[in-house]
Amino acid sequence: MGWSLARDAEDFARLILHTVERLGQDGGWVPTGQALEQTLAEHPDHAYVGKLRAKPTRRIGLSAVAERVCASEFPHLERRKAGIRRNAPVFYRIARPDRGLDLNLPYEIAASHPLLVRRRVAAARPISARRTALTKAAPKSPWRRRMLRRPAIAPAGQVAPWSPRLFWARFSAVIAALARTRR
Repeated sequence: MGWSLARDAEDFARLILHTVERLGQDGGWVPTGQALEQTLAEHPDHAYVGKLRAKPTRRIGLSAVAERVCASEFPHLERRKAGIRRNAPVFYRIARPDRGLDLNLPYEIAASHPLLVRRRVAAARPISARRTALTKAAPKSPWRRRMLRRPAIAPAGQVAPWSPRLFWARFSAVIAALARTRR
């Protein structure tokens, strides 16, 4: 019994990425189209090749499958798209192991450089969430400042000037005064 179409596509995508590894030994970029054509020529009896010949538009889905397989099984391959068009050509290459996020400058930086000092101070001092909240600057936006205001609490026995009870008393007094003037 044969595999499903998705499994055949994953297997063929693996073969394409193995071809990319073989063609990209010199460190150059390998076009995906070239790797696909080479894989088609090397594996004419693969089940997915027959399905591609029967329906050539399956190549569109094959690129997505190849990207998923590359991300999970070939982390050493680097992908680049030439341009911003949706159907721009895609290139793969073997990523260089020496590349990283560290910046290697051609000269030494003095240990007293302000940026290095600031980084060391920030790394040495753990800051809690409470301390961060207490030392945070006041918001500049009036809408955010309004959110920080807390209503004043009225002393015992007095009604706060913003209370609904006081508002209702004033409102009913105004209505009563209007009713008296209409008579």
